[in-house]
Amino acid sequence: MIKKIRTVLISKVFQESKNIKTISFNVNSLLKKYSSEYYTPTPGEFLMVWVPGVDEIPISLSNYDESGDWSITIKKVGECTKALFNLQEGDKIGIRGPYGNGFKIPVDCEEKSLIFIFCGCIVIAPLIPLIFKLNKLEKKFIVIEGVKSENEIIFRDYLEEFLIENESLYISTNDGSYGYKGFATNLFNLILEEETKEGNRINHVFSCGPEKMMYELFLICEKKNIPFQTSLERVMRCGFGICGSCVLDPSGIRVCIEGPVFDSKILRTCTDFGKYNRDFSGKKYKI
Repeated sequence: MIKKIRTVLISKVFQESKNIKTISFNVNSLLKKYSSEYYTPTPGEFLMVWVPGVDEIPISLSNYDESGDWSITIKKVGECTKALFNLQEGDKIGIRGPYGNGFKIPVDCEEKSLIFIFCGCIVIAPLIPLIFKLNKLEKKFIVIEGVKSENEIIFRDYLEEFLIENESLYISTNDGSYGYKGFATNLFNLILEEETKEGNRINHVFSCGPEKMMYELFLICEKKNIPFQTSLERVMRCGFGICGSCVLDPSGIRVCIEGPVFDSKILRTCTDFGKYNRDFSGKKYKI
């Protein structure tokens, strides 16, 4: 783990779509200098990323490997993400982390059981390392990616090439420009019904996306008694539990420490989940 902000050189920039880019950099020299051993991230963990002269924000890792090549995928929405989006190969950013708790993979995935990977648009990025890991473990899973329109689909070619015979990729678009026309949660219900008819047991659902969508998915899983994990996005100023900007009521659980990935057991206790968020001042507002 890199505990203090250290600068890294951007080695690659890849344009995923009009407003989305993936930025890659190598951390081997930092890990050798500031860590006693190589740190292998866990799917779902995040970095605090600093753009010199702008700000520092949390961004989940979208890829990493044993050679120390790490990647983040960003969408141009705010001041800091716009600044990141405009950076080129050879520019520098600051990073620290990874922080948080990631996805926990169940071990009881017997024959005739399935794992669902459910995501909305750019937030498929934190799930890419999980897909890698599940593939190595030879788990059977289905990926559902939901977006507003075809021009927002990312990692499609990559996933289609990567997924093995026993796995499937489904894409939904709200406007029907590609794949299933409608909301991804409706597509999930349809596939769930078909798989159940074929005798497949749904072992787990891993997800990341807009929180209202994740809340709806959570309610479906609760009704069907399906174990569920999701990564939540919250304002984070420190990344290690001091500032309190990412706490969830009523328990005071911190997304940066106890999360960002939470399971059904924890989510049942969070009255904020799917209903409220906090701004940079800490004030709550309805989602």
